[in-house]
Formats: sequence, structure tokens, C-alpha cells
Amino acid sequence: MQIVAQRAAVLHNADMQHIEHQHQVALIEWARRTAIPPALDVQAGAMLADYLLAIPNGGRRRMLEAVRLKAEGVKPGVSDLLLPLCRNGRAGFWLEMKAPGKKPAPEQRAWIERMRLAGYCAEWADDWTKAAGMLAGYIGVRSPGG
Repeated sequence: MQIVAQRAAVLHNADMQHIEHQHQVALIEWARRTAIPPALDVQAGAMLADYLLAIPNGGRRRMLEAVRLKAEGVKPGVSDLLLPLCRNGRAGFWLEMKAPGKKPAPEQRAWIERMRLAGYCAEWADDWTKAAGMLAGYIGVRSPGG
């Protein structure tokens, strides 16, 4: 019976990761359609997705690959997305995506706080529209549906 419960927990976790993936993909699709207002630090006609990048830091890996990635500087808790544009006195924007109703793990919260101390805007969202609203506010455009 315990094995069945463990398997159910693993499947539930996989479903939550899949939902988080769907929300992040929806956010990136919105970013592909969202123009960045003209500024000296962006190319003319740039879209938000031209600058917003994913940090593939999560997921399960084989031990050898995990050791290799750690040696290369991969760190636990690093946020999912980075927008490396200075705005509003901030060095850039780090964003952690979660599945709806989920919250960041302790190491993810620690990373968010570390980035805030370093001068970045750093947030988390459990829905792509919330995340889009945060990014829209950061670059000075209308949020989706807003």
C-alpha cells in the first residue's frame, strides 16, 4: 500500500510540473507578442521574448550529469526566468514559475531574496497571467486582459 501511495505522489508531482510547464509556455507565447517600449538599451522593434530567457535548472538528472552541472555552476533554487533589462532602478527581473496553488521551495525563496538584495526585481507567480502582469509592469506595458 505504501508503494502505491508513493507512486501516486510521484505522478501528482509530474502532473504539477507539467502544469507549471504549460503556464511558462503560455507566458513565453505572450512575451513573443509583447513589444518592449522604445528605449536606449533595446533594439528597435524588440519583443519581450527577445530578452526573456529560461534557466533550465530543475528536473531529474542522472547522478553523473548532476555532478557535471554542479561543477559548471548550476545552483539549486535559481529562478526559472530572467529578464536582463534594467528598469525602475532594478538590475533585471528574476521570475520563479509555480503550478497554480503551489509556492516556492525554501531554496527558491532564498534565491529570490538574494537577488532582491543584489538589486534585482525578483518575484514568483503560480499563474502565467500573474507573471505577465508583473513583467508588463516592469517594462511599462499593459498586462494581458488589462
